[in-house]
Formats: sequence, structure tokens, C-alpha cells
Amino acid sequence: MKRAPDPLLLDCPGAGHRLAFGLRWLVLIGSDTQALARARGRRLRATHVVVGGSPATMAGYGRLRGMRRARAGEWWRNRVAKHVDGHVGNRAADAAPGRAARRPARPFVLAAAQLYALRFPSGGHCVIALPDGRYWLVAAQDGVVLSQADRVFVSHDDALQAQARLQEQRPGLPAHDPDSIWACLISAVDSGARLAPLPSRWAGVPFALRLFLLCVAMAALAPPVWRSVVPYVLSHWAAAPAEDSAPPDPRSAHQAMLGALTAHGPNDVARLLRSVGLLPIQVQGWALRRAQCDAGEGVWRCAAVYARAHRFATNQRLYARLPAGWQVSFKPLDEATLAWRVASEPIPLTALALPSGLHVDTELVAALQRLQPAFASVSLASAVALPLSLSNASVVGAQVSPSQTLPVLRRRALRLQGPLRSIGLIPAALAPALTPARWSRLVVDVQAQAKPTLVASTLVAELQGDLYEQD
Repeated sequence: MKRAPDPLLLDCPGAGHRLAFGLRWLVLIGSDTQALARARGRRLRATHVVVGGSPATMAGYGRLRGMRRARAGEWWRNRVAKHVDGHVGNRAADAAPGRAARRPARPFVLAAAQLYALRFPSGGHCVIALPDGRYWLVAAQDGVVLSQADRVFVSHDDALQAQARLQEQRPGLPAHDPDSIWACLISAVDSGARLAPLPSRWAGVPFALRLFLLCVAMAALAPPVWRSVVPYVLSHWAAAPAEDSAPPDPRSAHQAMLGALTAHGPNDVARLLRSVGLLPIQVQGWALRRAQCDAGEGVWRCAAVYARAHRFATNQRLYARLPAGWQVSFKPLDEATLAWRVASEPIPLTALALPSGLHVDTELVAALQRLQPAFASVSLASAVALPLSLSNASVVGAQVSPSQTLPVLRRRALRLQGPLRSIGLIPAALAPALTPARWSRLVVDVQAQAKPTLVASTLVAELQGDLYEQD
């Protein structure tokens, strides 16, 4: 999972807050959205998060440099001032408020896209020219920020092209006047759009308890670590000349890297699509809203969100129709999340014949170009070489002779978006090109279409993964 982006921060004239543009928005599927938002934020290495939307829940993540450090410093100064006030006396207590009053308040930050979704709950989209010369695309629907929106562009043409693609996918979304939207956003303040710092698990432990635990750990680990490290260091110094005479074999490390990386077979994708395709759109008065499957070790973890669409629909009737082996969690009156797993059989790259970069650029890209009319968006990134040292630390510093040239393993990110029926064409397209793929995520959204087309249908899917090649 990629790291959270660094958003663009702009000050609002005459206001005590700033607006953040260009956050990364992800769908939260589950009953405890706050805990899920924090867990996702830690994986993204984000510093701040904002959660909004109902019944659909979206979370926006960003890395605000210096904000978390400044907040920690302010917390420490407040703790020190409180300690001084309690022990020095009334003079220090009277002086502390004066010092706090002279210290300027740090402006808080609002997520501009979330503020737009709250101010215009009926939905819409627009491209706004920002004061620094860049352009911002924003879109929301039913009070929820869309995942493909909240993007900042340097070029006006790029922003308009992205807006056109958004209009093709969501033709019912109205366009708003940029000037009126901007005037509303710079003067609006809403606590629901405020970016909150993302605390770590360790930061939630009281300071006294943290200090006590560190002391206990050091007292328990210091003696055995000392006894084990000293003989190791002495033996390592004695064996250093022998190790220098036998350097590690880079070829063995290359094979170990290929064995650690796996790819999905065509049957895995077909089995996953078949499982998602069996989800009913309507069941016992409940309507499917979205589904998401994430790849794990030998299994796909899937979850589908259903919303209560009929007044006579009940949790009991939905639970009675739950398939064997599935799990369900309710939110408790209006939403239910169904979770299940799909078996996967990953194949190590050592068992596959990896294609060359030229083969991928000709055979695979040609296959994707033929299928492109059936998708709303097809994105294939440039190849990125995988360093050998990152996969096997024992070969760091190994010398490779000219006659021992190692093949270079490369990876390309592939992302496809379009109707769910079009995703089923991908395994057949990759098989003739002999390109192994490691898929990471499948997301399916239910979107009402006024007029379905080849690239727009009720079930809109997005498939993400990596392709491997070797030169």
C-alpha cells in the first residue's frame, strides 16, 4: 500500500484555519469505522485523517509535515506548565495564563473535499483555480467524497480531462460554478471536515506507564543481551578473514527473491469474480452498495456492504439467508457487512517463465489496447527494478563478476476500472502474453446509471495489481 500523500495547504484570508487539498480517500468497510480508519492510516504512514459520510464511509489521509511534532511540543509545554503551577505557587499560576495568552494559536486544518461534500450534500463536481496557479478537481455524491476526486493538477488541460472522465463514469452528477464554490469554501467552517492527528498505539499509553515499561524491559533484557552479544562479537572478529574469503553467491540470492515473490493464476481471478458475481443486488429488502476483496497469504478476504432499502427489512431475515461460512456484522439499524473468504493458490516466480520488457511492451500492451474500449480507465505504470539487497540482506555488498551478470527483475503496476463484466476479460488477455500478475485488490461499487454504455454499468469494478518481467 502506498504512502499517504503530502496535501497542498492554503491559508484562508481572515480566518484561523487552513484548507488541505489532495488527500487520499479510501472506502471503510466494517462496523467500527474509527478503528479501521486508524489502522489504515498507520499502514499508509499518515499523520492526519478525516472520516465522513453515511451510510457510505470514506476516510481521507495525508501527511502534514511538522503538525504532529508541533502538537506534541504543545502538549509537553502544557504538562510542564501544569506541574510548575501545582508546586511553585500562585505566582507561577498567575503568570502561566499570561504566557499562554501571548502565544499565538496554531491554525487548524480542514479537508477541502470533505467540506465540499458537507456543504453540498446532493453532490456535484467542479474544477477550481487555486491561488498558487494550480487546479483542483473535487467531486462528491450523497455527502461522500468520491475516491477519484480531490486531485491537484499543474495543468488546466489535465484537470479538465480528469473531469471529463469523471463525467463519463457519473453522468448524473451536476457541475457547479467554481467561483461560487471557492467563495463558499474559504469562508465555511465545519468540525466534520477537520483533520485529526492520527495517534500511534504507543502514544495512547500514559507517560508514567510507558516509562515504567521501558525500565522493566531494560532490566530484563540487559543481562541476557550482554551475555549473548559479547561472545558473538569476539567470534565475529576472529572469523572475519574466513568470511571475506567466501563471499555470498548473488545468484542464490536472486533465486531466493524469485521464490519469495508469488503470482496469481488465471483460475484465481476467475474464482474471485465468480464469488463476487454471485452477490445479490437485492435480498430480503437489503440493497448491495459496494464490495471489496484484498489479497492475503493464500486467500482473498472479501466484504460486501448492504444498506437497508425497504422499511420491512430486518437483520433477522438477512441473517437467515447468510451462506455457510460467512460472517455478518450490523451497524445496527441501517447497514450490514458480509465477510467471506475465497481460496487462492499463489505460484512462486521460480515456477514461471518471466517475459522480457520488450515482450510486455508489445504482446501484453497490445492485448490491453484491444480491450481498452471496454474499460473506463486502463493504467500501466513504467517498469521499476526490484533491488536484490531489499529481498535478501545477506548479499549486501556481494561482488558480481562480469561473467556473472544477473537478470534484472522488474515490476509494473496495473490498474483497470470499468464494468464488472469487463474485468472477466483480463485473465484471458494475460495468458497469451505469458505475463504473471500479482493482484492486490478488487473493488465493486453499485452505481445507478441513467443510460448504461459499454464502459458504464450498474456494477463498476476496479482491479489493482503488479506485473513481473525480467531482462
